Amino acid sequence: MASLPTLPRLERHQRLILLSAAISVWAGIAGGWPGPRLGVWERQLEQQLILLRGPRRPPGRVVVVPVDDASLQQAAWFKQGGKNAVVPPWARNLDTLPWPRQAYGRLSHNLLEAGAAAVALNVVFEGQSGKGAADDTALNALLHQQRGHVALAAEMLEPEDSRGAGGLTLVLPETFLAAIGGDGATGLTNSLPPLPGQAMAHPEAYSGRVLAAQGVKAPPSLSTTLLKQAGLRSQQPDARMALNMYGPEGSFTRLPAWEVLDPQRWRNHPLKPALRGALVVVGPLEGGRQDTVFGPMSGLELLATATANSLQGDGLLNWPEPPLARALLSGATVLLAASAALALRRRSLRWRLAVVGAALALQLAAAVMAFQGPHRWIPLLAPASGLMLLGLLYGGDAYLVEGQERKRLRRTFERYVAPSVVAEILSDPKAAQSMLRGRVLEVTVLFSDLQGFTQLTRRRSARGESELHVRQLNMYLGAMVEVITAHGGTVDKFIGDCVMAVFGSPVGRGLKQEAEAAVRCAIAMGEKLRALNATWLQQQQDGGESLEQLGSGVGLASGEVMAGQIGSPQRSDFTVIGDTVNLASRLEGLTRRLETSICLDGATADLISHCADLKLHSFGFQDVKGLEPTEVFSVQPAIQDNRSGQQPA
Repeated sequence: MASLPTLPRLERHQRLILLSAAISVWAGIAGGWPGPRLGVWERQLEQQLILLRGPRRPPGRVVVVPVDDASLQQAAWFKQGGKNAVVPPWARNLDTLPWPRQAYGRLSHNLLEAGAAAVALNVVFEGQSGKGAADDTALNALLHQQRGHVALAAEMLEPEDSRGAGGLTLVLPETFLAAIGGDGATGLTNSLPPLPGQAMAHPEAYSGRVLAAQGVKAPPSLSTTLLKQAGLRSQQPDARMALNMYGPEGSFTRLPAWEVLDPQRWRNHPLKPALRGALVVVGPLEGGRQDTVFGPMSGLELLATATANSLQGDGLLNWPEPPLARALLSGATVLLAASAALALRRRSLRWRLAVVGAALALQLAAAVMAFQGPHRWIPLLAPASGLMLLGLLYGGDAYLVEGQERKRLRRTFERYVAPSVVAEILSDPKAAQSMLRGRVLEVTVLFSDLQGFTQLTRRRSARGESELHVRQLNMYLGAMVEVITAHGGTVDKFIGDCVMAVFGSPVGRGLKQEAEAAVRCAIAMGEKLRALNATWLQQQQDGGESLEQLGSGVGLASGEVMAGQIGSPQRSDFTVIGDTVNLASRLEGLTRRLETSICLDGATADLISHCADLKLHSFGFQDVKGLEPTEVFSVQPAIQDNRSGQQPA
């Protein structure tokens, strides 16, 4: 029966093209029409870029004059003297909020007198002053003197706050409109609260976009009015912009209100020169804090940020704004499609991942440059995730193809070679081909054989204890394999109770290191056998099965061997052959005559001569069957003088 044909490469290539195109289209759509969850992730990514950029220097022309705790405490300090306390005129009734309205008038007067271009009072003066009519009269007189340079706050009350009026209610400082030149000198303090997945909008978005869309006529934002009073215009379309923060609370030049009001402090204040041509925002800090990427921020700091963004034109804007243009022109579909087409020109996974990585770096660089320079936010999440999906697609495809190839190779070679050789073939199939054909390696060969095991086999066979005999042999061989593997050796074969291991094939760590590992392995094998004998003896004493004590001999030889696939077409194995193998086998046989557990040749002894914790003993030159006489050594761990407090190595 004929085997089913495999899918042609062209079909797999076509599937990759279709999947790449689908990912590109998805990224384009996601970049243009982000859903709520994608919008949140996109905004979080933008915030991470802001944090990576860190705080930036705000324009020195925008100054914040806060009514802060220091101002309240300074006014309260004068009252600590009790009834006889002398409170200077500027500090009267300033220890608690709300302040008298005339205090704000004095603040703006001093600031304008120092050279400020315009002042915005971020306080809504609704109705009559709680401090009495004289308070309103005093502020009115001061504002009349500052006409054309002061912006007053107004507020739009939503239906739920409009005291049952059933619609929007505009709260204006009507008492002072005539003094400041009409409602053209007022500005709304309202702002749009940021929704999940959206940046904090410029305050002008509320008046210029939301209210305008509802046909509601209202003053512009307070920051816009402040620029107008200074004879300036915004350098950006504020209604479409998002706030581009300069840093955490307190980033702008700050001048506490009490320092402006205190004549002695104000007379020679070091910050006075900074007020020339400045735009100053004045108001309390308490209440109305918003969470930003740099932490909670007061309404006064946000007002300064909006003013600075408009002044410099550095607010954030999503670009392009139309959804379709954002999807097609922002780099989502175009860059992804180009990357997919370029990546599929070659079948190499390295090439495809390099193309995807370069496109991802290009997308990130473009987003960072647009963010840092013209302060535009181009889609990054959708195209970046699309590129990563492309990389996963190509990597997954290559993994599946490689997995199929590895399975084919494993099925082909496992019939001929040992599992350790299969692992090397799968890691580098081209190099493995030459290895299978044969190559010369420098290795250390280990032979380990049990002493008297043949006679033990006869006795147990006569007693009908074959099962017990095999079980004990398997326990011994299993323990020896564990020791050999732990020392980096490869078990080449079992010859009855004899174990042949090779150190340095198929992969070597260096002849010295392999020889040292082989010698230490031989010592550890002896220690392991003694531990097994102790266990078997204890079992016998406890009434368990009778497992006789075993002894072993180990022969070690280092040198060149021929490594390759040897055998018949029906049965073959990867092994090593040569004089070094024969010498190791003969040295194992000498252990009985020389009454030692380990014998090694001179080459191995030279390779481990640098090991101070290994003690070598020479038996001189010994006749070796089939080979020339060779100098034979034994080895054991060196035992240091215990009187020095040192332990055996």
